[in-house]
Amino acid sequence: MKAATARPDAQGYFASHWRSLDYFNLYRLTLAVALVFTGVLFENSDMFSTPDGRAFQTYAFAYLIAAALFVLGIRARWPGFEAQLSTHIVADILFTILLMGASARLSNGLGLLLVISIASGGLVGSGRLTLLYAAIASIALLLQHSASLLDGVMRTDNFVQVGLLCAGYFAIGWLAHTLTQRALRSEHLAQRQAEELALLNRINALAIENSPEGLLALAGNGTIRHVSARARALLGITEFQPGQTRLTECAPDLAAALPTQCRQRESQTLALGRIRLRVRCIPLAAPDDSRILMLEDLGQAEQAAQRLKLAALGRLTANLAHEIRNPLSAIGQAAQLLQEDAHAPVQVRLTAIIGNNVRRLDRLVEEVLTLNRRDRLNPAVFDAAALRTLVEELRQTEEIPPEAVIVAMDDDLRFRFDPDHLRQIAWNLLRNAWRFSSRRPGSLRVEAHTANGLVQLDIADDGPGVSPDDQAQLFEPFFTTDAQGTGLGLFLARELAEANHASLSYLPGQGARFRLSLATTA
Repeated sequence: MKAATARPDAQGYFASHWRSLDYFNLYRLTLAVALVFTGVLFENSDMFSTPDGRAFQTYAFAYLIAAALFVLGIRARWPGFEAQLSTHIVADILFTILLMGASARLSNGLGLLLVISIASGGLVGSGRLTLLYAAIASIALLLQHSASLLDGVMRTDNFVQVGLLCAGYFAIGWLAHTLTQRALRSEHLAQRQAEELALLNRINALAIENSPEGLLALAGNGTIRHVSARARALLGITEFQPGQTRLTECAPDLAAALPTQCRQRESQTLALGRIRLRVRCIPLAAPDDSRILMLEDLGQAEQAAQRLKLAALGRLTANLAHEIRNPLSAIGQAAQLLQEDAHAPVQVRLTAIIGNNVRRLDRLVEEVLTLNRRDRLNPAVFDAAALRTLVEELRQTEEIPPEAVIVAMDDDLRFRFDPDHLRQIAWNLLRNAWRFSSRRPGSLRVEAHTANGLVQLDIADDGPGVSPDDQAQLFEPFFTTDAQGTGLGLFLARELAEANHASLSYLPGQGARFRLSLATTA
């Protein structure tokens, strides 16, 4: 039966209690059928108190009908569990006593059947009211024996057997009560442990799925048992069947690099395309040599370490920058005053050197302060006209001839970006491009177009480009090939781009080409 249409359980009882009651009633049905057949087959024998055994048959048929009606109550779960169980036991006692009165020869055997009813009632009812059932059965048995004694069917010495049978009822009832209570304690303990285990499994699943490291579980024969979402992303696994797909089918390079035996501290570095992974193999000490592979993206780990280092460095340099600016301004003003009174060529040259270095240090301080303000975003909407205006302003600021810059962009451009950040990025890229270009007409190209839902802004020059040896360090802080540079321009441009959910990359080719990629805005 589907869960949506399942019958509700009574409060304090579970579906297992109702199933047990159902099985108990099945035994009752079987017993009633057997009693009916006994009454029919031995109708004219001396087994019964009356010559034709009609009374025995009547009670047996009534017992069978009652058992059949009990089935309907169990299916409907009405009335409650305890009410139904008590009704069943009382019915067993009543009909058994009536059948004992109808057959003196079967009375001892029928009396033993109540032992089964009392024990089953105790086990099915979780030990509740078991002694009450034993007391009711004992009283009913004593009353029936007393009535038979008055009719002359039984003798006085039969009270010994009746007393032993009643004592057996109480013994069985107490034993059923004790065993049921012990079983209930074990059941509750198992249930609590199952709930704790389920909670632990959910915690482990969440920890695995949200782990920055990819986790991959392998059987000894190389079959994949589990792959976390992070591991799928790192290895490019799209589909796999747990327990069926082999690692050689999804990641052959990783499978070939793994050792046949792995140890707890063993790790190695593996290059998969553009991704460098640190792979740690942890054995599970299972009979089938199962193991766990922990995959760490070295590129992201290095970036995280670099960001952490730069964050600490940024806090330090921000304080230093504010402290440097005051004496730097004083030095600049003093240099201007000296330059006004300078007449000798040596004095002019020295004051010029002081002025140039003051401006260089001031630019370095400004770049450091801009780096620390990269998370303060005030995005605005840009279109092709606004972007052309920005490029024109930067061209005039850097005193670049109009014919040296070729601007080509789509008219339907539309994107969001922080204006100050975009100005800083474009200024750094345009200034570098002009510095390393041939400075002829058309030396610089500023192109912007939309492709695959992304706005791509390219700034290129006709210079020598960046050597392959320097491309890996191009965006690292304080790396520069220009003696007059600070080494923070490209690093700052990339950090500002990432703060605006964009990316800045270098495209190898003829000359130097930098591309800023960001999402378009409808």
